[in-house]
Amino acid sequence: MSEILKDLATAVIEGDLDEAVDLTEEALGDDIGAETILNEGLMPGMDYVGVEFKAGNMFVPEVLRSARAMQGAMELIRPLLVESGAPMAGKVLLGTVKGDLHDIGK
Repeated sequence: MSEILKDLATAVIEGDLDEAVDLTEEALGDDIGAETILNEGLMPGMDYVGVEFKAGNMFVPEVLRSARAMQGAMELIRPLLVESGAPMAGKVLLGTVKGDLHDIGK
């Protein structure tokens, strides 16, 4: 994995939205493909967050910051993934019980 993708994973782990966006732009400028950015930068960061959350070492606010950092980077690469014809992994259907105010975890 390249240094920029390692730094991107770290930015996601730390929940640094601005750094994640900047590093994504830098990676795109270095001709790193959107799918590579997703699979080797963003996903490893979120995988780490998931493991740490499950172990009780990270808490919901930290996970939400990490998710926002990833979403910021995804806004840049999503159109490129669509253009490239990257295969869809599937469809997701979300729902809640009527009147339920709890939406964390969706």
